[in-house]
Amino acid sequence: MKFESLILASLFVVCFTVCALVMGAMLTATPSSVQLAGANKTAVVVPVARAG
Repeated sequence: MKFESLILASLFVVCFTVCALVMGAMLTATPSSVQLAGANKTAVVVPVARAG
């Protein structure tokens, strides 16, 4: 019973540590700047073939 309790306690510590590291990474992350799709202001010209 002592071995199972030790394994369970160490699993709790490992899970808590992983959760704390992930939460810390999410809270301290700085996102890169976002460029909008229409910010370039370039027009795409598509030629149209006419039948006739």
